[in-house]
Amino acid sequence: MRVGIIVIGNEVLSGKVTDINSTWLMREFHELGVHVHRVSIIPDEIPEIVEEVRKFSQAYDVVFTTGGVGPTHDDVTFAAVAQAFGRDLERSPKLEAIIREQIPSDGSSGYLRMANLPTGTDLIFSPGLPFPVTKVANVYVMPGEPTVMRKKFMAIKETFRQPPFFHKSIYLRVDEGQIADPLDVLQFRFSAVEIGSYPVYDNPDYKVQVTFRSKSQKAVQEASDAFVAEFPAEALWKTE
Repeated sequence: MRVGIIVIGNEVLSGKVTDINSTWLMREFHELGVHVHRVSIIPDEIPEIVEEVRKFSQAYDVVFTTGGVGPTHDDVTFAAVAQAFGRDLERSPKLEAIIREQIPSDGSSGYLRMANLPTGTDLIFSPGLPFPVTKVANVYVMPGEPTVMRKKFMAIKETFRQPPFFHKSIYLRVDEGQIADPLDVLQFRFSAVEIGSYPVYDNPDYKVQVTFRSKSQKAVQEASDAFVAEFPAEALWKTE
């Protein structure tokens, strides 16, 4: 399963708001055994959202957008997603009824705009969610507010579960440059294992962490064993 995430919001690009949604989603997908292939941050501008949604929906099996689904003038995500798929916006009677029930009548007029959805939008209901998850084709359109976004994702997360990733980390007392050549050989030999190298400059115990990740536990073990064999025991701090 290939996943892409689109973060939508001028406030994120200006630095006024820190994006924590994509990081949280990446961790959740990783726990589900799913690799996120790309994250994009774009402004609240319909042409840019249309282009990015089209591109991502064609490139990835599942796409998540966050942001731009509220009641104000800059909440244009649904309109843009409709254009991206060549669909019209239409009022959803089910969502309108939920909004009218949840929000007092004197304050519901602006919120009713949130019931204007691309034609053919799937509404995914779950116990405990006051508002459904919205899905257009392979694009899940999520709110930008982190608490609400997380509740909605948790309601559907098991839909995406895949076989798990297996991991191993090795911490070494040698510089990163000293492990570059062995890692080149190792990555070529174990192409099914994702190998990462991360230098550390402020820890007295080790200088670099090397990680191994794969759907194959055997491949992770074999690759990490082969790597450890390249170094004397005093070069290794610990493995986990």
